[in-house]
Amino acid sequence: MDMEVGIHANMVDQTTAELARAMRPLLKALEERLQGEYGGQMEHLWIDLELLKSFTRPDGKPCHPFRLQKRVSGRARMGLPAIPDRFNVGHFSVLPDFALLASLPEEQAIPYVLNLIHETSALLLDKQKKLGGFDAVKFRARFLEECASLGYTLAGETAVDA
Repeated sequence: MDMEVGIHANMVDQTTAELARAMRPLLKALEERLQGEYGGQMEHLWIDLELLKSFTRPDGKPCHPFRLQKRVSGRARMGLPAIPDRFNVGHFSVLPDFALLASLPEEQAIPYVLNLIHETSALLLDKQKKLGGFDAVKFRARFLEECASLGYTLAGETAVDA
């Protein structure tokens, strides 16, 4: 069974809205390209890029460390139509350095964010056994490969190094 991937940058403020807008097509392409068989019980992996400084925790850590939810309800809120429930959802947040992000032009900010997503995904390596044999090495290698195929060669380690 293929695992679906979602990479979201939908919580922004005035300083990060333009970057999020520029990254959405790239993130959408990565989601589609990263869908695949990685083993284990995870059916969905959601990665949230936290681009809203006021939403950050005082300790400087992302709001959502990795967690696995057996079921995420698709019930509707505020009269919106319901969406299907999702099962076995892995979810974690990625938190950028906002001062650094603000200092970078868009052509440098995008690879910075992609590198940060890859670095943060290292937490999946520690969770492989708990996820029923999920192949985090394969996922991280594919992330690097797909970024490169989209024109972003990252500084991350190769599958051999991981």
